[in-house]
Amino acid sequence: MGAASGVLYRADTLEDIKQFANDDGLGNQYTVVIPYWLLSSSNVDILKSSKRLAAILAVVNGTDPAHAFAARPTNIISPDTTCPNCEFGLYANTPSQYQWNPTGSGLLFEQFDFPIYALNTMDTRNTMSYASVMQAANRNRDKGYRDYPLKSLQFHSFMWGAQDTGACLRKGWCTPVGGASVWSTPSTNISYTDEKPIVVVTAAMDSRSIFHDLTLGVESSVAGMVTVLAVAEALSRSTIPLDTMSKHIVYTLFTGEAWGFSGSQRFVQDITSSPIQCEKPPTSGSGCAYPFYSDLEFQRLNPSKIEAILEVGQIAGMGGVGGNPTLYAHIDNIQEAASTTLLNQIVQLGANGSTTVPPSSSTGIPVQAASSDGVKRGLPPSSSMSFLKSRGNIPTVVLTDFQKQMSALTNHDQDDNWNTPDTVNLIQQAASVISKTVWLQAQGVSDSATMTPAQTEAIASIQVDATLVQDLLGCLSLNYSCPLVDRYLN
Repeated sequence: MGAASGVLYRADTLEDIKQFANDDGLGNQYTVVIPYWLLSSSNVDILKSSKRLAAILAVVNGTDPAHAFAARPTNIISPDTTCPNCEFGLYANTPSQYQWNPTGSGLLFEQFDFPIYALNTMDTRNTMSYASVMQAANRNRDKGYRDYPLKSLQFHSFMWGAQDTGACLRKGWCTPVGGASVWSTPSTNISYTDEKPIVVVTAAMDSRSIFHDLTLGVESSVAGMVTVLAVAEALSRSTIPLDTMSKHIVYTLFTGEAWGFSGSQRFVQDITSSPIQCEKPPTSGSGCAYPFYSDLEFQRLNPSKIEAILEVGQIAGMGGVGGNPTLYAHIDNIQEAASTTLLNQIVQLGANGSTTVPPSSSTGIPVQAASSDGVKRGLPPSSSMSFLKSRGNIPTVVLTDFQKQMSALTNHDQDDNWNTPDTVNLIQQAASVISKTVWLQAQGVSDSATMTPAQTEAIASIQVDATLVQDLLGCLSLNYSCPLVDRYLN
């Protein structure tokens, strides 16, 4: 198939799209320029019905009023399915799975025989391209799209696609997902045989969208990742050293989660397959050349010793629109009894206030059991499912900002913004509740009323750094050249 080419046609509204489809006087093939938020399955179908569609150019964050941030509608719809990743999750073989994303359009999984491009004014070059395209489209519109000459746009970039993943890999058009998941622990002497239980704190690192290079996933993943990092930093302040506690704490951040929980499934497979049969040791350093592993440190983890999992999912929208900030704690309803104690502990901490334990006058963010309305929905799509598929009786709580329905920005290209200082404050409060729950779990304290003076002092010393939260949010969503990244990359 040759390069797509079409006369530029500007459609700012649904009415413009319908007019394009119904205008029988148009006699060319057209590249239709639309605001990104009009890129939906139904609107694409309307454009296709004209038989004149050559390509779609979706404008993201344009400077023109029709494409500006303020013009975004409030009823944004997730392009993912009504139950993201559910075919890979814990309930994959369960009939009538709960639909966590009921308004999802499924646009991510549709196939098109014409190119769809995004135009985002993220830098000077893109802004110049945008200005040029809009000038040409406006000129065509002024001519009624009939008075020649008309301005056209031709696309030369090949869109690498295939029928399925196997075909894509076989043809060499794409590469496997993964390779950047990380795990860490303050227990420097952790070993497979040390018999100490393990408390896992986890979150996803990435999101997905129609245009992958625009994907930030602030609500879908970034806020959760920042929370885990803030929890790790807060726990490091404990006056009782973490590596002296009765349980190990392990932090994990998984990549590729938006694609069938790839990162967490691979991690679970690796730690349960120890020892790895290294067919080709590296010429230098540690790890393995074939199969490739940058290091084999994960073999120090004993999966049978994992005693609790706390996962941070979507939490950036805790406040909602005019709502009260609340964290919802989800557990697996199939093996509900296994997680009840952990659930009750974090709910109680949220009720008591997250600054000190026992209760104080300081108010923490409330934590509510997701099933408190009497409906047992099970776990939402989450990395924890990979662990539970291997061993189903691990006490597990997944914390989110939703009780019944995921954010409309789930795996959406415009999940790229956050509200300072509200988001920072909410994440700080959430991290405080989570860090103290993890501390109690690792210390083996089931009843905070029985703590020793040293333990009471230690848990009070765990304070979340709001400045760190704000810096991390900025680094991971606004500016990768921030000081934290510069220090990390040296």
